[in-house]
Amino acid sequence: MKTIFLSLLIASLLLTPFILSAEELSLGSALRLYYNGDYQGAVVAFKEIIANDPENAAAFYYLGYTYQEMGNYIAARAAFRKTYEINPDFLPLE
Repeated sequence: MKTIFLSLLIASLLLTPFILSAEELSLGSALRLYYNGDYQGAVVAFKEIIANDPENAAAFYYLGYTYQEMGNYIAARAAFRKTYEINPDFLPLE
């Protein structure tokens, strides 16, 4: 019994750095939609992230790129502007 408990404890400690927050998973899912060309789905996903976290500069930034791909340059500009209002030093993920 102690061996099983210790094994589970060690495994959980080793895996802890690889567990992503719900926000990171959501952003990853939205980016996957974007990179797969599902721009409408990506817009919905980014807006959902923003609704839950209105200060999420990354979500606004990638929402802007999604709008740009869709040809909606006015919405893209507004999203980019909001990104840098939230975080003037924002750098996108690479």
